[in-house]
Amino acid sequence: MKADPRVLQMALAPQSSLEDILALAGSRYRVAFETVSLGPMAIDLLQIVDLPEYIDRLVDTSRPGETLNLPFWAKLWPASLPLALLVSRMSLPPGKRLLELGAGLGLCGLAAAMRGFQSLITDIEPESLLFIRASILKNGLGHMARAAYLDIAATTLDERFEAIVASEALYLPDLHEPLARFLASHLSDEPGSQALLSFDQGREARSFFARANQDFLLQRSQTACRSDSGEARTSVICRMQRRAGS
Repeated sequence: MKADPRVLQMALAPQSSLEDILALAGSRYRVAFETVSLGPMAIDLLQIVDLPEYIDRLVDTSRPGETLNLPFWAKLWPASLPLALLVSRMSLPPGKRLLELGAGLGLCGLAAAMRGFQSLITDIEPESLLFIRASILKNGLGHMARAAYLDIAATTLDERFEAIVASEALYLPDLHEPLARFLASHLSDEPGSQALLSFDQGREARSFFARANQDFLLQRSQTACRSDSGEARTSVICRMQRRAGS
């Protein structure tokens, strides 16, 4: 699908209404809100209806040799669910700042906003930000959350966060070093501040953890989850806290 400059503009403009955002999203995809339950917390998440069918159709109609830009941002990855559940139970005082990186549909950042965090929910894909903004408005979180464009390899923010979360952010090896640097630069040094990363157990990320270990104490735990097909998977959640003096 061709890029449309209106997508990023509408995703970030404060005056954009939910009705206008849904109209633009609906002109590009078949969309609907689906409710994701995180214990007692329920979040309405804008999604592409039947994403696998959409991707199959995209592949079938592509020309030979054409480079496809598949909407991986639109998939609710299995590892994002246990991370969002953990975020929904976090006990940092309300009003603290949380940053979600590579947010995709923004589930973790939305859960944090419902929990009482001031959430900055970011991605590099304009389409992702449009869907995130729709979900922010649908859930009445405009006062607690905002969507923002962020390229972790090229952007420096002028603030630090008490919590930084990311799901499946380690799938591109070229981003391991930039991600480790970004976390070191943007995680607050307040006591209790932490970064939480979730990823499939099979993800190879030695270069990231070798670099991150210089600045952070790392603690891993495993949790069971299921893929879209119902297959049992194991996700890893890595909790990162600053080393003294880093």
